[in-house]
Amino acid sequence: MENKTLMKCYFSLLISGDYSSLSDFKHLNNSNVDFFVNGNLYNYSEEILFNNYLNENLNAFKSIDGDFLIIIIENKKIHLIRDRHGAGSQLFYSNNYCSTNLLEFTDLKGFDCKPNYEAIFTFLSIGYVPSPLTSLEGIKKLNPGFVLTYENSVISTQDLFGYDEYMKNVGTSTLSLEDATMEYEQLHKKAIKDRISNKKKIGLLLSGGYDSGGNISALRDIYDGEIVSFSIGFKDNPWTELPLAKVLAQKYNSKHYEYEIDGSEIMNLPQIIGITGDPFQEAGLMVNFTAMQLVRNSGENPQIILGGDGNDQHFGTFGKELAIHWKMKNSGLQIFQKLYDIVGNNFQLFDKDNIFFRTEFHNRKILHIQQSDVFGFSLIKLNKMNTLGYKLKQFTYLKNTPHKYENFDKYFFSRNFNIDIKQIINEVILFKSSRMSEAFGNKISFPYMSTDLYRFLNSMPLSHKLYGNTSELTKGKGVSKFLHKRYLQAKLPTEITNRKKQGGFAPLPIFLKDDKQRKIIFDILRKSDAIKNIFNTKDIENLFQQYETIINSKSYWFWFQQVKANQIINLLTLAVWWEMFINKRTGLKSVSELIE
Repeated sequence: MENKTLMKCYFSLLISGDYSSLSDFKHLNNSNVDFFVNGNLYNYSEEILFNNYLNENLNAFKSIDGDFLIIIIENKKIHLIRDRHGAGSQLFYSNNYCSTNLLEFTDLKGFDCKPNYEAIFTFLSIGYVPSPLTSLEGIKKLNPGFVLTYENSVISTQDLFGYDEYMKNVGTSTLSLEDATMEYEQLHKKAIKDRISNKKKIGLLLSGGYDSGGNISALRDIYDGEIVSFSIGFKDNPWTELPLAKVLAQKYNSKHYEYEIDGSEIMNLPQIIGITGDPFQEAGLMVNFTAMQLVRNSGENPQIILGGDGNDQHFGTFGKELAIHWKMKNSGLQIFQKLYDIVGNNFQLFDKDNIFFRTEFHNRKILHIQQSDVFGFSLIKLNKMNTLGYKLKQFTYLKNTPHKYENFDKYFFSRNFNIDIKQIINEVILFKSSRMSEAFGNKISFPYMSTDLYRFLNSMPLSHKLYGNTSELTKGKGVSKFLHKRYLQAKLPTEITNRKKQGGFAPLPIFLKDDKQRKIIFDILRKSDAIKNIFNTKDIENLFQQYETIINSKSYWFWFQQVKANQIINLLTLAVWWEMFINKRTGLKSVSELIE
């Protein structure tokens, strides 16, 4: 794995004309403007984009389809622009310094590495740190789709793809369902064609579902060259998707590679954290890590890899839960949900594998459907467990979320934008996929994330994204990704179209299944400065004992095991991060090194 720093520099040096830190960027300029591009543009050349900027200023970047980081220096002013979904390089910054690698700040002269507890508590709850927060005090990161402007030693940011613009375009399309299906198919194929232009060997990630299946089906309609595909499964898992991925590979004539996760992969956390910067732990992280490792180890060296990531979220997720929330809120029954949630967060009875945990698990999901999933610790739990006296009442990323909606459609699209797109796609799914690809020197892109498809789906009525009225949705009878499935229903093998979606996440207990490895992890957490500095050790020991009970029983509910494993792996991720960023222990390659 590589931990390459694309760019690190003081803003003042860029203003002075010292561009030595931008050697990996393509440089265009005229007498007034220096224009630097790193990444991939799919619908414009760098030269056309440069000219568009000269004519349209920052509005020129709203129409780009690509994965990039762009830097513009003009009239003693600096603009730094990230692509709409953040698939290009990340950007961390302080008042006077910026870098694509958070580790660079740990060695920066005069910078004191202190943990940002708001970011850490947020991570321990939802598994990631939303922009612009970072895990280090005094450092921020630029949101996907944002512009950072540095002028007269003052930093400001601007969102190029805001909520009001998104909501203004919702449902504006007048296309019939038939025409919309045809248009969607053409835009998908165009996105693939733009990405594979002039390439002779194409890689694909295959999961055995509609999204990756749609990619390989559309690819074969426009390309008859060499395809290599890669799939990840889990050892001893009855729901593995490897057989379905193999069906796709055989039908579309792809040279196919597979890898099964056995749980030992968790030992690579130090390498992963060196790439992500902030602590990050999401159930599909090891799927992405092992997929990119498989690509490299195959020796195939595809010129580009097509991923199906983010399509679920572009169409909108959790229609059933949204409809139930809407019904409960408008009927006045939500007060009982809130009371049950308060009880569930304050009584130990709800932290066991029983009917109380299960009902509160579903209740919390529905009640807080306008938030990212909490598979780690609830904020109430964290506020009780920590010995710092620190209290976090609400996640910062939710501060601008609307609270009132005229109708269910606007309620759905609000979550679609604020959570599905701005959080789950931008901060989680494409973030981990892109960072893991970058770490292994692979080039990945996501056709479903094309700007044309984004705008097209933004204009669709709800019935084209999620089919069914609210009554049908509450009963689980709605059809998600309706337009996408309509386009592919007759094209994909029936093994794909007739199956229920399993999801692309890893069953996290697999990483704690081996007795020896679990003991190493627990011992590391017991000795960790992060754990000792933040938590009551009795609470941590209780968690360990509880998990040992789970391991020795086969009767535990899957989601109870998943939540408890998630909590432990979140703690391990924090412990590794602390060693690297606060204790400045460099060169870590394996978690096991922390016990030596």
